[in-house]
Amino acid sequence: MRKITFFATMVICSFLFLPLPAFAGEFSPRLNGLVLVEVQNDWAHHSDDPDAEVNTLFTTIEPYLILSFNDRLALEAGFVLEPVQDPDTGDDTEFENEGLYVQELKFTYTGDNFGLFAGKYNPTFGMAWDLAPGIYGADFAEDYELTERIGFGGSYMFGSEQAGEYTLTGNAFFADTSILSEATITKRGRTHESDGGVSNTEDLSSFSVTLDSEELAGIEGLNANAGYYNQSEGDADVGLDNETGYAVGANYTFPLSDNVEASVLGEWAGIRNSAGGSDDVNYLTTSLSLTVNDHWNFSASYTNRQTDVFGGSDVNDHLYQVSAGYMFDNGLSVDVGYRGSEESNVDTQMMGALVSYTYEF
Repeated sequence: MRKITFFATMVICSFLFLPLPAFAGEFSPRLNGLVLVEVQNDWAHHSDDPDAEVNTLFTTIEPYLILSFNDRLALEAGFVLEPVQDPDTGDDTEFENEGLYVQELKFTYTGDNFGLFAGKYNPTFGMAWDLAPGIYGADFAEDYELTERIGFGGSYMFGSEQAGEYTLTGNAFFADTSILSEATITKRGRTHESDGGVSNTEDLSSFSVTLDSEELAGIEGLNANAGYYNQSEGDADVGLDNETGYAVGANYTFPLSDNVEASVLGEWAGIRNSAGGSDDVNYLTTSLSLTVNDHWNFSASYTNRQTDVFGGSDVNDHLYQVSAGYMFDNGLSVDVGYRGSEESNVDTQMMGALVSYTYEF
């Protein structure tokens, strides 16, 4: 309780000392946001593990709401409806185990060249988990995405037309153990400090620092990122270490012709003392995508995940995928894809389809 009280005090103080112009002027709150709706079907038609040969049909719905109190201060909330429990081994599933939970709930303040935020949110680190194209391009990279942490942070923007635009972001956080870690419809179980796990400390001893650039060196379409994090061992952990992460990546979008645009992406991420243990994991994600006439998309990606096992044999996993799709003018898109992977020496081949729609207001 003392740790939570300290955190709440820090959050309140951070907003009390915001520049006064943020609260000046006419009070005119407004609500806007977007809702992403996805329906996906994955058919694992061949695997070295017969129990993995299943068909999975599920939905993901992600509303993101922004309540703006003025042009600087806002309350942002992100919700997720998705499967929150694993199905029984070997079972086909259709819209089962879907649960709704709060992924983000934070106050944000936007200054002229800086931003502040506090609450439950997803700290910055890496970008392949978000930008890798195709239905399955981000599957491995999602391993190192930081989500559902409680804390606060800030960003500072700087740069020039010749050097590019840069955003330096710092985050201090811990794993969410509040009631917001629970899910409704289908329960997923509330996280407690006694569960352990990296950053499960109920204090701000975990942090990340990232640097993102746009138009790097003044080159249109060239973006890059670099990041570092340190997640403390959980208060309930015994004999474990801090987990540290490093990431560096870039993506470049350029025209091939009047109606064809290409994008290439590459990112390396290294996780040391993964989950607080003695193993190190390295990820390398690469991809190429094409957009034709602003409607058709084609992509191919490859990710290698190498685990250096302390005192044992290393594990070399890989995933490749190809996808194609079409986006209609009304925001509806339809994609199909093929995924091949090897995880812990088990080969699995999968085909899938994704229908998605984004509504903005």
